[in-house]
Amino acid sequence: MAKLTDLPAEPVHRIIHYLHYPDPQPLPHGYQRSKPRDEHHLLDHTEINSSLKPLPRPHEERYIDRGPNYPIPYSDKVTWPGGRPNNPCLPLALINQTFRLCAQERLFKNVTFENTWTASLFLKSLISISHEDASSHKRQPIDTQVEQYNPHPRLNRLSQYVRSLQFDWGDKCSMRKGGGSMFCKILEICPLLDNIAISSTFLLACKEPILQALASTRHIKEILILKNASGQNSTFRWQAHEVVTRLFSQLNSLKTVELSDLSSWPTQSSYKPALHSSLPMPKLNCAIRTMVLKDHDLDELTLSNLLKSCGDSMRTLKLTGPGHRLDREAFDRVLHGSTSRNLECLIMLQSSGFQQPPYFSSDDLGSDDPLTTPGLLDIVFSSPTALRKLKTLSFYGRHMATDRLFARLPKSIVKLSWERCKISALPLLQALSSSRDHEASLPNLKCCSVRLCHAWDAKDERAIEQALKKRGGCFHPIGSPSSTTHDDDDYSYDPY
Repeated sequence: MAKLTDLPAEPVHRIIHYLHYPDPQPLPHGYQRSKPRDEHHLLDHTEINSSLKPLPRPHEERYIDRGPNYPIPYSDKVTWPGGRPNNPCLPLALINQTFRLCAQERLFKNVTFENTWTASLFLKSLISISHEDASSHKRQPIDTQVEQYNPHPRLNRLSQYVRSLQFDWGDKCSMRKGGGSMFCKILEICPLLDNIAISSTFLLACKEPILQALASTRHIKEILILKNASGQNSTFRWQAHEVVTRLFSQLNSLKTVELSDLSSWPTQSSYKPALHSSLPMPKLNCAIRTMVLKDHDLDELTLSNLLKSCGDSMRTLKLTGPGHRLDREAFDRVLHGSTSRNLECLIMLQSSGFQQPPYFSSDDLGSDDPLTTPGLLDIVFSSPTALRKLKTLSFYGRHMATDRLFARLPKSIVKLSWERCKISALPLLQALSSSRDHEASLPNLKCCSVRLCHAWDAKDERAIEQALKKRGGCFHPIGSPSSTTHDDDDYSYDPY
């Protein structure tokens, strides 16, 4: 019989993965899990037919929701009577060398720094292990399964494991004690890093070193700025022109960017960079495919140039808008003229500062004036050329669309979802219906998910459901009396 210590690396990796992400267990009697949300609502057209759940993004991978009161029983007759270590890699590393190497890979692959003390220990581990690596060459060679863990012998072995880092250790961090220099040093010794999420804010003195350190991460594929500083002069604030000229143009492998509270160039500045002039855009070496702009504070020209800098490589755009510096008319122009011709997924969240059209009246329902009509997306899709390859559309907000939207959407739409927007059922049913003399205006729609704030007639819901079922699709009227999925009234939509 094979022993645990005889296992090769592949099953050991599976064991470690299972201990991190175990199958859901039956809940104890009396324990109630929070009400489920419809799983199709936030999926795009590439995910609705998959039997597997979408993989979490690296910065969300560690989070496992077991509920606030889920009991974890322990016995007094175990090595750790107070409970096992939070990270199961620690006890596994004690079994043998194969387990230790596999556990180290899992431990260092995706790391979150909640304070500078943790970051300091991480940095020391990567530096001190080099002595162990050097001495290991003098020992007797081990089997090939272990040798595969160091395919780049010139690099520190542990640093080769690092793929994703999350920095979340405070606000207004200085260069020395605040961790700015540590941030730069960690990036320097993790050359194979491909994902980084930054929630910390830094003082202005950290700006140049941080931008240089990020620009040197040649293998980076995903950058997330999850928190941006407010407008204080002493704090480093991420701005659109620096993102393009200092990062996008330097990183060859960059595919995904998420930028929160991104700002325009200060209006009081006398210097206007390339993004605010007629000069050509910097040539990007990367092909950005996904961009998320959350709660941005960009004016029309900055947002337009930011989107244009990515060219036609972009496939997914998620953004909040219109913002404080961007009225409805300007936002409409950006979506018409600056988005990628190959865009496949558009997710829009109405900003908190967005106001209803000031001159809106019932007489304006047929108007295409963005200043008066309540349906912003109606106008966007009235263009015969804009967003014609779109396959997923998701939006949230009272004044995003009206009943006219369905007749104007491109025939390429596969997945459609919306929330908090009063739209009638009949126009959707008409867009799905076809006859011998009439082709459905949405022939490829396969999944429609609606979080209703105004109940539709049950007869209309059944008709829409049947129309989608005939073409192998699905319909999800969440919150409807006929729906099997109900959520609390205080549900907060987060498409990011």
